[in-house]
Amino acid sequence: MDTLLQKNLQPFDFEFEHEFETVEPALLFTNREYSPTEISFGSRLILENARKLDATAVYLRRSQAHQAPQPQVFIYDNTTQQFSESQLAEIHRKIWSSDIVSVYYVVERTDINIFDARKSVEFDGDQMVAKPFQTLDRVAEAQETYRQFSAKQFENGAFWEQPEHLDKFLHNNGSSKRLISELKRIRDEWVTENKNSRELIQKLLVQSILVKYLEERQDEHGNGVFEADYFTQFSGSKDFCDAIRNGKIVAFLNSLSIHFNGKIFELTADEIAEIDTLDLTPLVSFLDAKSANGQRSFWRLYAFDYVPVELISRIYEEFITERADAVYTPTHLAQLMIDECMPLETPQPNFKIIDVSCGSGIFLVLAFKRLVQWWQKQEYEQTGEIGRPSVEILQSILRESIYGVDIEPSAVRLAMFSLSLALCDMLSPTEIWLNLRFDNLEENNLAHADFFQFLQSRRDSQFDLVIGNPPFKSSSNEVARTIEKYALDTKIDIPTKQIALLFLQQAMQLLRSNGLLCLVLPAGPLLYNNSLEYRKYFFSKYEVPQIIDLSTLSAKGHLFESAVATSVIFAKNQVPAPDHTILHIAVKRTKAARDRRFFEIDHYDLHYVPLDIAVSDSIVWKTNLFGGGHLYYLVRRLSNSRSLGDYLKQRKAVSKHNPSPDKWKFGEGYIIGARNREAPHITDKPLIVTDMFQESGILEISIETETKFQRPRDTRDQELIFKPPHLLIREVLGVNHFVAAYSEEYLVFKHQIIGIHAPWADMDELKQVESYLQSNYTLLKMFILSSSSRAGISHSFSTLLMKDFMSLPYPEDDSTLELSNNEEIIVQDVLQYGLDSLKKGERAEASVTHPSTEQLAAFGNVFCQNLNLIYQSNGNAFRPLDPIEHIAFTCYPFFYGSETEPNISPPAVLNGLNTLLRDKGEAVQFQRVVRLYQDDIVYLLKPKMLKYWLKSVALRDATDVMQDLVASGY
Repeated sequence: MDTLLQKNLQPFDFEFEHEFETVEPALLFTNREYSPTEISFGSRLILENARKLDATAVYLRRSQAHQAPQPQVFIYDNTTQQFSESQLAEIHRKIWSSDIVSVYYVVERTDINIFDARKSVEFDGDQMVAKPFQTLDRVAEAQETYRQFSAKQFENGAFWEQPEHLDKFLHNNGSSKRLISELKRIRDEWVTENKNSRELIQKLLVQSILVKYLEERQDEHGNGVFEADYFTQFSGSKDFCDAIRNGKIVAFLNSLSIHFNGKIFELTADEIAEIDTLDLTPLVSFLDAKSANGQRSFWRLYAFDYVPVELISRIYEEFITERADAVYTPTHLAQLMIDECMPLETPQPNFKIIDVSCGSGIFLVLAFKRLVQWWQKQEYEQTGEIGRPSVEILQSILRESIYGVDIEPSAVRLAMFSLSLALCDMLSPTEIWLNLRFDNLEENNLAHADFFQFLQSRRDSQFDLVIGNPPFKSSSNEVARTIEKYALDTKIDIPTKQIALLFLQQAMQLLRSNGLLCLVLPAGPLLYNNSLEYRKYFFSKYEVPQIIDLSTLSAKGHLFESAVATSVIFAKNQVPAPDHTILHIAVKRTKAARDRRFFEIDHYDLHYVPLDIAVSDSIVWKTNLFGGGHLYYLVRRLSNSRSLGDYLKQRKAVSKHNPSPDKWKFGEGYIIGARNREAPHITDKPLIVTDMFQESGILEISIETETKFQRPRDTRDQELIFKPPHLLIREVLGVNHFVAAYSEEYLVFKHQIIGIHAPWADMDELKQVESYLQSNYTLLKMFILSSSSRAGISHSFSTLLMKDFMSLPYPEDDSTLELSNNEEIIVQDVLQYGLDSLKKGERAEASVTHPSTEQLAAFGNVFCQNLNLIYQSNGNAFRPLDPIEHIAFTCYPFFYGSETEPNISPPAVLNGLNTLLRDKGEAVQFQRVVRLYQDDIVYLLKPKMLKYWLKSVALRDATDVMQDLVASGY
């Protein structure tokens, strides 16, 4: 170890000497060989990537939520000026292209440069430069500045959530986003001038990406795929762009088609004729060093040899026929799914995988890479070397293990391109040219077919893994037509007629016994809409080990390019045990997730749902989004009382037998829609302008001039809701009150408003309903947010449905609404912090602020009070000690004993805890939330953000500690 490097990095808390056998070193050096007992195979693969990028070291993080280790920081030793400015710029270009890490450090003799690896290189004329976003002087810098970049900040992910970093390391600056945006731009501009050649243009762009990749591939000796004089046969061309300029693109592609076989570069006669009429200047400008106007091309930003093949697969999705029902899978989500289903450290023999809606092949590419890594792991265990598989082995893995189906022919073709590129990525340039001949995967592995048609002939396929992201489309006609056309045995109605749930149910037939399915699905129909019967059927028939709920990332651009609430379901082809529990992971929106680096999952996101609750209760999933646990039991208790809907139905039933035509009636207003029926009780009547119905009252009334309407269909007594006396409720949440008004005037309104009409004799009851709603608004707002299937799932948190209001508790006995101290805490934190966190994610108040001294004291009091309900005895009780601040976390100790508190030294405590953490192994070291027990002291170690130190969180911590103590016999 270079002593100057170690000295300069010392303020960053990196551990250079690893002393703990139970934990892998987090800092790995590329010039050192590690034994199989020192590091895992996953760490070894990351170390290989660091070597390819000339890094001196790489810092890894292993977390509770991820199967594979995650590289966090590359470190470059430049204390002896071994890297010139131009070399460092080239290194930056490679790191940015590879998208492996978001930050790296260059250690100079007297300072440390910190680089944002999500920002591309820049050009000063022809000179490529990389600029650090911060330079730390080893002598002059304040210790607090070093702490921002400490290794400890990476251990629990706190680095990414520091307020100073919210506008750095952005996905929109990354290589994948830039490349996709540029490809879409060039495609659209080119198609604008050649509207009849869209398919050909897309095909040429796809083939050009593959050629560009082959052209830039070089081994460590500088050998490329193409021989030095290969291009000269095309009118003396020097490279691919030259061949295009010289009018030889057809001859060049034909040459590659003959050489490589497999139809990858094949052109039809019609396409060849069309190319002769096509202006190829935009393609040359895109691929070459100079654009048409002489400006530096964006292409020079990339070291294409380092662009991951899964990114190119994701790029290809832009060229699949645009479909409204397609939600394309971001790479980091696809990688998480593969890591969960195919853990790197546990290879499985004769493994077969199928993607039931393969698109451009992102899942198949990642699965293929994992299968190759499994082969490499086994080779390493036998030989001590990470072997490079031969062409024959790679093609055997493809042929025997990788399958896909898609209804779009362009998708199947692009999946074949993606897999071919992935295969090339495993080979040296010389092997590609001398030994590679592409198989035509469309013959046996990749099927162009409707999935349900494909299913008819492949029911006995016995796959180990069924994976994918099926189309999201709710259509009663399409679902019914599909079921009838293919005689599907569904046994249960498909919620919201969502085709993705039909995929889920039918795809299970492809699995071997105990095989695993993993699909991206719309979260609403699976968990939050009227789908209880479907869940009861599916969860009882198949074992669902976990569901990753991504609903909080539903806003456009946070996870998917469109606004959609999604989830990932895992299901085994076996019947669950009666005591089975489903792990519901309610992922929160963090900076790392929004910038598509990884999903930050901590202890409080994990909720274990017993099977009997999963198949009988609809509210558990939504309450888990707000924290679960105590909240679920509060909402469940309130749900067991009479609801407002029950009360109104009861009053309506009683008044039905009243001889007077004036009866109780409730319902939503009208819809203009298709204008297929007249409604004289609406036309020319006073109209509440919906947007002008606010908390302060009805601010504007106009006249309804429409004469025909789509709804209501039944007008026999529907007009009663427009007659006085009536209570009007707008289907939104107010800030301080419900948007509701009692009126004694005839008023019509549209469907976003609920009307409740009562006979004049019962108007006091109607006023009582309004008074009840407004006087209990805080509690009812919490209830509706924690149970609504609409608010925060398919729409904003302020948008509700009529059924949300009808489900509100309206008990006969007011004492039902009385809350315990703990329940008061839950309500307060849900409304003050929980809602803000779900709306704003990484920018919410609880995510960007640290707890005050008073807030930490309040946390400690709640924590101890709840434990002492059980454990206070003979003068002994849990008592909070002073919190201890660490660089990356707060350590809060709690002493059990008499009033005489132990005298503890914060530095000694932190040193002792460090040893205790290491002794417990890496599973503890890299968690965000850690509970440690030593003598009579309980230590809570958590990140500094306020969201970890709320009083409602103290309730869960107390429950967790209590369970730990019971398990230990206390």
